[in-house]
Amino acid sequence: MKRFLMISIILMMLLAGVTLVFGGGAKEAEKEAKEFIIFHYWTAGGEKEAIDELFKIFKANHPDVEILENPVAGGGGALMLAVLMGNLESGNPPDTFQDHQGNQQKAFIDAGYLESVNDLWEKTNFEARINPVWVKTLKFDGKVYSVPINAHRTNWLWHNIEILKDAGVRPPESYDELLAACKKIKAAKPDIWPLALGTREKVWSTYLYDMCLLTTGGADFYEKANTGRINFKTDPTFRKAMDRYAALIPYIYPFHATKSWDEAGALIKTGEAAMYWMGDWILGYYLAIGMEPEKDFSVSAMPKDIWMGHADTFPLAKGAPHPQLAKDWLEICTTTEGAKNFNLKKGSVTIINDVPPSVYPDPYRQRSAKDLASLRAVIDGYHGGMMTPAFGDDLMDILTQFLTDSDVDSAIKEIAASAERNKLKEACSWFWK
Repeated sequence: MKRFLMISIILMMLLAGVTLVFGGGAKEAEKEAKEFIIFHYWTAGGEKEAIDELFKIFKANHPDVEILENPVAGGGGALMLAVLMGNLESGNPPDTFQDHQGNQQKAFIDAGYLESVNDLWEKTNFEARINPVWVKTLKFDGKVYSVPINAHRTNWLWHNIEILKDAGVRPPESYDELLAACKKIKAAKPDIWPLALGTREKVWSTYLYDMCLLTTGGADFYEKANTGRINFKTDPTFRKAMDRYAALIPYIYPFHATKSWDEAGALIKTGEAAMYWMGDWILGYYLAIGMEPEKDFSVSAMPKDIWMGHADTFPLAKGAPHPQLAKDWLEICTTTEGAKNFNLKKGSVTIINDVPPSVYPDPYRQRSAKDLASLRAVIDGYHGGMMTPAFGDDLMDILTQFLTDSDVDSAIKEIAASAERNKLKEACSWFWK
């Protein structure tokens, strides 16, 4: 009977997708198992090569450890987060996982899923080596729980050089210039869509929202809107931003729901679209598929006087099966070698300031690194954790519908209702302390 019971328990664990080494009962087996368990969603060109650079360093330090990665494809990480939450809620965490700062990370902290890594930050003098904007969105009640590996700039407008040149369009650096460029490209080349977009993962609908908020109201308004400190129903600047979003919709690639972020980026290569508002991970993708900077594509910052972006970060999971290996991984992320090797492949720049801009072979990252050190920096909305995950999930659905019907009144009403329902202002009060 006991043997039957044990077999039943094992079968239930297997059906739940959990292996014995992930469990909390067999501590000795966990100690002996030379494995490192990591969740991430870096599977596209540029992304995979980047994390492989970190794996190389980790394996050189731990040649006898097997890396058990659980890559779940999908830009923005929504699919991976769904899988990850199942593991965390059932008490079967990985050693570490890909995360962002701000409210995204705070949700894990509030749920008790993360351990503090203050000792590692102190050991590596990490806080003194990064822009204060990151500290503000990574430290909660005096504690930090993760190590960021990069700084992704998101206010980039990528473009096909030849298409813009043929249409007589200068690379836009403001919203007004962007809308004028869309009109001019569509008139000159009716078979080409001025703006690429892929919303197979709905998160990318929020990127044009970010752009419209930032270019309409500036950095201060942007931060207030994303943390619930405006009246969405009555604020005239917010309505203007949504009107501006609606004005762009006729110029957006119409089959965006069929495209992932990288497939949408490929429209610049094929010439089906002229411009693409996307974070600098698309640079890693372009380099991975053989596109040449300043020959096949280029980029402009919009607006040019603000650096907007976010960090990818690795936290220490509470109850990690192999906590020392997790700490070793996090320490690699603090090193100049790890940060440099990763970011050279990823398209981003290092979050630490002891890697010079000259290390990057393209002018875009050289500019991004310099701008991060000198310009006003803001964290982007949903992807960067400025807003809460609950509000962000609603926003994705609202904006996906908005891309179909362009109904500004309805979108504003629903965004306001979500902010109220999810207590956005209260939930984001930590940002203003």
